[in-house]
Amino acid sequence: MSQLKSSLIFDLYTGNQVLTSIQQKMLERIELLVHDKRFKELGHFMRDTPDIEQLLIDYVLLDPTDSYRWDLLIGYERLDRIEDYDRVNAFCRTAFSYHPDKPFYFALALYDIGWNDFEMDEEVIEVANRLIEAATPEISALICLSMSKVLRHKEREYLQMAIERCPWAVQPTFSLGEHYSRFNQRLAKTYMEKGVAQLVLTFDDSGEKSKPVIGFNPHTWQRDVCNELLGMDMSWTEYKKYKRMIK
Repeated sequence: MSQLKSSLIFDLYTGNQVLTSIQQKMLERIELLVHDKRFKELGHFMRDTPDIEQLLIDYVLLDPTDSYRWDLLIGYERLDRIEDYDRVNAFCRTAFSYHPDKPFYFALALYDIGWNDFEMDEEVIEVANRLIEAATPEISALICLSMSKVLRHKEREYLQMAIERCPWAVQPTFSLGEHYSRFNQRLAKTYMEKGVAQLVLTFDDSGEKSKPVIGFNPHTWQRDVCNELLGMDMSWTEYKKYKRMIK
């Protein structure tokens, strides 16, 4: 099987051709919370309700051509306290096989490369390089960031490409600073200072974020994940770590 597809979701499928009555009620609850924009409550409901994952797996495989269903499932796997990155990786790869026009799925699978026997090969490199040119700036930068971690001999090249594709992405700037810290402290500090300057308005004096946590929104979760992984939604702890590095 191609590296770009995983069979895991099919192994977990109940095989039911329709949702059970209990699953249907859970799905109706999810859709009500989404409709009413009660995203914080939705996150709690999805974390705390038994058998939610099985519902979402079955729901996807009843119509895998519906990307919204994949968003619910993969978004669930990334929720706090769930955080099953093995399944995030596997489900993203299979989602991308059904939706090759949605490079976010590939980008997120690549970010978690190494899980579920997903490894870099010529096919993955070819798809990654093609999508870097074709995807949105954020997704392109996320792919570049992931490639820089795996292809260490091209680390600087991919990090510079990430910054060029998405100048407002902070993590590639910090990562390039860490790259230079191994042999050029002056350049390392320059990039670290640049990254900190990009984030300084994100936090108030108490260390709290200027934007409140809104829970899980399946309509915006792809953007939210990009913001998190690219550093635009960096934690206070991470921010302070980089700030200390420039003193």
